[in-house]
Amino acid sequence: MGLAEQQLQRWIAPLGVRTRLIADDPRLLAAAIAACPTSPPEFHEPGNAIEIRLETASIPSSNLSCRIEVEGSRIEVRGADFDGFADAGARSGACHVSSRLMLDAKAFAAELLDPILLFLLARRGRIPIHAAGIMIDSRAVLLSGPSGSGKSSLAQAAAQRGLRVLSDDTVYIQLEPAFRAWGLPRPIHLLPADAPAGDHATRDRAGRVKAAVPLPAEGMQSVADAAMLVILERTEVPALSAISQSEAQTAMASLEPGFDLLAEQSAGAVQRLTSGGAWKLKLGSDPGEAIDLLLKQLPRSRQ
Repeated sequence: MGLAEQQLQRWIAPLGVRTRLIADDPRLLAAAIAACPTSPPEFHEPGNAIEIRLETASIPSSNLSCRIEVEGSRIEVRGADFDGFADAGARSGACHVSSRLMLDAKAFAAELLDPILLFLLARRGRIPIHAAGIMIDSRAVLLSGPSGSGKSSLAQAAAQRGLRVLSDDTVYIQLEPAFRAWGLPRPIHLLPADAPAGDHATRDRAGRVKAAVPLPAEGMQSVADAAMLVILERTEVPALSAISQSEAQTAMASLEPGFDLLAEQSAGAVQRLTSGGAWKLKLGSDPGEAIDLLLKQLPRSRQ
C-alpha cells in the first residue's frame, strides 16, 4: 500500500464500533472524521468492524429532497448532491458526494453520512432508543416521548444548566458484552422560535424547518455505563413520579417510523433499561423547570 493510499484511510470508533473510512479525496475523509468523533480506546469493541467508502461523483443538480429507503438489511439514501447505500450483512457502505456537497461538511454528515453510518451501527449491537439523553452525575437519563413531546427543548435546557447532552432525539443502547448508553454528538434541533439568539444553520426534520444549535462539547463522544428511563407526558403542572417496569414497557411499545425496524431489539433494550423501574415526567410549558425537577428528585448515582 502506497503512502498516498494510506493517507486516504482512517480507523475510527463511533459508539465503540471500529470503523474503517476509505476516501478518494482528503477533504471527504477530513469531513467524515470531524463528524464521527471516536470513543476512548477502552470502549473499543474488537471484532465488530464496519467499512464505509467515501467517493466523489458527478451527480446532476436537482431539487430532490433527501430520500431514505430501507429494505431488509440494506438502506439507500438519495439527495440533490449525493447518494449512498449500506448493506448490514456485508458490514459496509458507500457515500457518493458531489463537489458542491463536499464544501458543506455539516450537510454531508447530516444528510448522507449519518443515515449510512447509524444504519450499520444499529445492526452491530447499538440499539436506537427514541429519547433525548442527558448526563446527571455519571448516569444517562433517557427522556422518551413521541415527536413533538419536548425532547429537544429539554436537551437545550439541560445544556444551558451545564449538563452533558448525549442526544436530543436518539440514544444507542449496547447490551453486550457490557451495558452502555451512547450518544453521537450532534446539534440540538429546535423550532426557530425556541432557539437561543444567534445565527444557526437550519435542517428539515420531518417536514419542519429546525434550527441546528451546536452543543458546547459537540466534538466529544458521550457514553455511560448506567442509565434510567423517563417517560414524558404533557401536562399543566410539572411532576415526577416512579412507575413500574410494565408501565414503562407499555409506554415504549409504540415505535415511530425508523425505530420500528428493530422492534425486537428495542424491546430487549427497554427491558434492560427498566429492570429497576422507571419514571414519568409530567412536562409543563417550561423545560428548564422540568430539568430542575429531575435534578432535585431523581435518585442520584454514586460517583
